[in-house]
Amino acid sequence: MKKDSLFNLFLIVVFGFLLRIWFLDKPEGLWNDEYVSWHIASQKDLWIFFQDMVRNCHTPLYYLYLKIWMFLFSDTDTALRYSSVVPSILSIVIMFLAGKELKDRKLGYLCAFLTAISSFLIYFAQEVRLYSLVFLLSTLCNLFAIKLLKKVTKKDMICLFISSMLLVLTHTLGIIYAFLLLVILFYFIICELDEKKRKRVIYNLSIYVLLPITAIVIIVLPFLYNILTYKSLSQFWAGFSFAKIALTFTDYFSPIQINIINTIDYFSSYVLKQDSINCTFTIFAIIPFIIAIFGIICALKKHNKTIVCIFTSAIVFFFYLILIAYTGRMVLLTKYSTEMYPALIITLCYGLCSIKNKKLKNALITTYITLNLLFIFTAPTAVQRLSRPEGHYAIVALLKNSNLKNDDYVILTYYDKTKLDKYLTENDKYKFFSINKFNFNEYLYKDYDYRNVIQNGKYLYKDKFKEYPNKNITNFVDETFIKNMKKGDRIGIVTLDSVSFLSNEDMKIAINDEEKYKKAQYIFLVFSTLKNNLYYAFKDKFIIDTITQAGSWTLVVYKKTKD
Repeated sequence: MKKDSLFNLFLIVVFGFLLRIWFLDKPEGLWNDEYVSWHIASQKDLWIFFQDMVRNCHTPLYYLYLKIWMFLFSDTDTALRYSSVVPSILSIVIMFLAGKELKDRKLGYLCAFLTAISSFLIYFAQEVRLYSLVFLLSTLCNLFAIKLLKKVTKKDMICLFISSMLLVLTHTLGIIYAFLLLVILFYFIICELDEKKRKRVIYNLSIYVLLPITAIVIIVLPFLYNILTYKSLSQFWAGFSFAKIALTFTDYFSPIQINIINTIDYFSSYVLKQDSINCTFTIFAIIPFIIAIFGIICALKKHNKTIVCIFTSAIVFFFYLILIAYTGRMVLLTKYSTEMYPALIITLCYGLCSIKNKKLKNALITTYITLNLLFIFTAPTAVQRLSRPEGHYAIVALLKNSNLKNDDYVILTYYDKTKLDKYLTENDKYKFFSINKFNFNEYLYKDYDYRNVIQNGKYLYKDKFKEYPNKNITNFVDETFIKNMKKGDRIGIVTLDSVSFLSNEDMKIAINDEEKYKKAQYIFLVFSTLKNNLYYAFKDKFIIDTITQAGSWTLVVYKKTKD
């Protein structure tokens, strides 16, 4: 590679690195998904570490990578976040090589630069999760697929096998993507060969790629089987909506990230704001989205077999995910389709570079880049500025700054005490009690089995949601806490505002309107009911001592005034 090429790529990499470390430290700490990553990787007992990896829904390579990273660089929050920055930066280099291999250096630079400024990738470069590594490995798969479509060599077949294997071992859904990419790739390769060459290539592909990949897939198939056959809890958190399909692509092509955690049910809710056009979303999400779609169409019109191959693999993969989500096996969040993102960027860049009208080409590329960078550098909601409002350190900070003493009760809702272990010290000896995602049925109504409650509880619990005060909750509070507390004692209730924001009046409106109740998220109904009834249970013999908030968490401290 020429020196000027290396220097230009170096500038893009440095720029991408700076974007990824900007606001890297998140004061609220690790949130639930990040905590899971840390918790698994932090196990000192190798057998427990192995068991935790196997029990997780994702294949285990990421947790092994994170464990090695922690051994080398410590497990502070910032050090953990750098574990995602590194593969994200390497992806920029690989995307340059993929674009250069497909056409020329100009395409390589554009692929690298759009990767560097991708808000989706910047967000997950600051997240202690597997998605930066997934993107890197998927990019490697695309690079070697491009190479093989130009010339079939044993070296590239082995490299494709290794990158596919690593992808499958990192993300469970990578099994689907790797399989589709290999099948479609082999079809394109074999179709253009004469009979003599075809036999030799089929033999080599089988020996160096298909058989090893099949062996790996057999090993990790139980993870995929678990997703496809297990009675999923996903619909407890969110239902399927076609809005998530559209928002997946606005997440990929625009600086506005909506579908990274959860979304509402209608795309129009973002386009329209109080019955008028949402100018911010229209300018910074819709316009880049339209440019991207136009670029992809231009690319497909060229009938380039490489583009058709990698793009088809990506889209068929996405259709599989839609099917899985539609049947209730998972929530269609953008991050779960990360495998297809490199192919989308390559296709977009190829399409924009293939436009013959230079003025149009330059205008589209400039507009796309300008809108992305303008939002990143000026918007208060740019991804690098986004906090982790559900971070667990925020809870510990609230407790430390409250009037609670070490022997006071603390009722945690939504999470259990173990989620705070990273941040609690030996001096923090509160009496924790948890009503969380996995035991709430014991407090709302014990007679229903948990699995039944998760699957059908929205309708099983409708009468219980109406009941205010809920006798099960108030009796539990009375027997467990109030009777065991003396005058002057304090108790703290920690609630997650993002899932318990419905007041008792809001609950009544939602329950009494069949259409609204159908649309209401089950998780909001459950934890709003718990919060409202916990507050009610303490109102007679207690006064509110303090109310404090941090991130999405609220701590209400009650002080007992009557025996």
